[in-house]
Amino acid sequence: MLIPTCLIKFCELMLTVACLVLHHYSYDLTDLPTLMLCSGTYVGYMVVLSGEIVGEIVSAAADAYIDAWWSGTGSLLFAACGGLTLHSWRDVPPCSRRNFAQSMAVCSLANASLLFIDAMLAICSAYKVEGSTITRANKIPKSGGNQ
Repeated sequence: MLIPTCLIKFCELMLTVACLVLHHYSYDLTDLPTLMLCSGTYVGYMVVLSGEIVGEIVSAAADAYIDAWWSGTGSLLFAACGGLTLHSWRDVPPCSRRNFAQSMAVCSLANASLLFIDAMLAICSAYKVEGSTITRANKIPKSGGNQ
């Protein structure tokens, strides 16, 4: 592969850590659903991405479809966090917390796009891997009546 998947995962992890740090400086207690979604997403994906990186380092990488599942779900969650954060801080007067929140939202949307690209790369690589655990509908060869 042109870009090692471990490098992509490392970039995703760094963006997740940046989102978590910015979230710490900008969280809003008046919007609890967004607060809980963002906190859960950032902490949860720190664990998921760390596990995937360690798995790839020790040559025990996850199946391509499982990797695509985590990346696709993460893409949706990070996009939701970024969108909800931008929406909830749009009418707030300019201040440092608003700047942190908008930076966090941009980092979340950037991570969502990177996770989406990672999911597409994982799906594309799954078709090249013979040992993948997905069951494909194989054509049953027709026998000439010897059944």
